[in-house]
Amino acid sequence: MKAKRAIKIGVDLAMTALFLCQMGYHMMDNRAHEWLGIALCLLFILHHALNGEWHRALFRGKYSAQRILLTAVDILLVLSMAAVIVSSVMVSRHAFSFLGLHLRGLGRQLHRPATMWAFVLVGLHLGLHWSMVLNAVRKKTKRKAGKAAAAALYVLLVLAVGFGAYQFVHRGLWMELFRLREFAFLDYGETLPYFLLSYMAILALWTAGSYYLSKLLKNRKKSVKSA
Repeated sequence: MKAKRAIKIGVDLAMTALFLCQMGYHMMDNRAHEWLGIALCLLFILHHALNGEWHRALFRGKYSAQRILLTAVDILLVLSMAAVIVSSVMVSRHAFSFLGLHLRGLGRQLHRPATMWAFVLVGLHLGLHWSMVLNAVRKKTKRKAGKAAAAALYVLLVLAVGFGAYQFVHRGLWMELFRLREFAFLDYGETLPYFLLSYMAILALWTAGSYYLSKLLKNRKKSVKSA
């Protein structure tokens, strides 16, 4: 059981890291972008194979507000990733060029917004499961962070969320969610570390948002029960 859990964590970390790298497609060779995308797709399939209990539990038990939110985010993430995979095949110049689909125009219109939605939903998904991560860390270390360390982490989180919100608006990524602009405006002059830092902060923005929303719903449920 411990080995399976370690594999799950490894797969999730690899997926997150690969997704971050894939967002910087303009900084890499197109062939590499396609093959890394295939690797991400395989990891996504493996993730669902390792979490088969989620699929089996979909139609069992009661649905609280928190569970509805969690399930909705998970289903939307699956759908957005499916759109990313399909559109990737449509725009492929190397890995799937042998199919001769001639659908690149349509694929481009779908690929960027689908990718952006998937990226946002990955952040929301992480936040809704962040309590599990924190509990696992506390169980492993067998101690809680001191007040000074907790305060420092909170300040760091606020800074990361603020920077992430700025980058999300500054880069116009919110417009790409709804196809409000035809082309992605990319800064080919920015460094890779700054790009990764920016997108990690954007991921932190959505992760923190869904984490605290989940806590709010959980506390609300407790207060209703105690009333």
